Amino acid sequence: MTPFQKKLQGSIPALLTALTKDLTVDRASMAKVARRVIDNGSKGVVVLGTTGEFAGIDDDQREAAIQAVVEEVDAEAPVIVGCGQPNVRRTQEQARAAADLGADGILVNPPFYFPMTQDETVSFFADLVDVSPIPVMLYNIPSMTGVAVEPATIPRLRDVGVQGTKDSSGIPANTLAYLAALGPDSDFRVVVGGEPFFLHLLDAGVCATTGLVPCVGPHFAARIYQAWHAGDYKAAFAAQHDANAFATAVRGLHTFAPAAGKAVLSRLGLMEKWVAPPKMPLSDEEADRAFETVKTFLPDG
Repeated sequence: MTPFQKKLQGSIPALLTALTKDLTVDRASMAKVARRVIDNGSKGVVVLGTTGEFAGIDDDQREAAIQAVVEEVDAEAPVIVGCGQPNVRRTQEQARAAADLGADGILVNPPFYFPMTQDETVSFFADLVDVSPIPVMLYNIPSMTGVAVEPATIPRLRDVGVQGTKDSSGIPANTLAYLAALGPDSDFRVVVGGEPFFLHLLDAGVCATTGLVPCVGPHFAARIYQAWHAGDYKAAFAAQHDANAFATAVRGLHTFAPAAGKAVLSRLGLMEKWVAPPKMPLSDEEADRAFETVKTFLPDG
């Protein structure tokens, strides 16, 4: 197992990207959000993933977001950067830039827009591993990319040097199929996107969870992992129940989850509520209602 793979454990929130009204990255707010999740038990962070609106963030602002988080976390936990464009060269350039800025690894979706075969997906990742200075993880999110990476493809990706995957299929059976395809002794790391079945999948062999909800309420998923790791299943099930109640509340706030998450964090003074266009932020009234709905769940609410 590589040093990077050993670090992949527990709750690894996907950070919202803090923006000012003029859509530049707010470095101070990025640092505050990263510090909050680490101080509440998170074992790493993802920057510029789906939650971080990577597709809407201007290219010249990526560096600011990555640098602010790397400097704040300062090797306490792994910083994983979302990369992945339809253009191969741009994806490879993003990988090199993340490495230059001190990231520990990259989380990469398959190229989207045109359909991709499984062979094309493996070839894309093999080439990326060859040029990336830091470890590469697959980001399987077929609802957004239109590319579903099949369980039989996962060992092939492992064999070309991919070190893990985030499975955001939303289907626990798919995550279990990934684990079964790898076998019990594989070092390849499987991270689940979302926490509703986190405890159950930890028992099955998943190492971590990542997503938007732990960015807003970081203590929930962290408590699940802490209790599971200690062998306290009563506490773990209670933590899972609490996490699911909070996730249900968050997902009911707005159809665009990053806008809802930013609205809540804005009311905690952690960032402003602006989102990348063409998406729109919540109004002040909507933001107030969102915060009132979830504030009792939050450690600082």
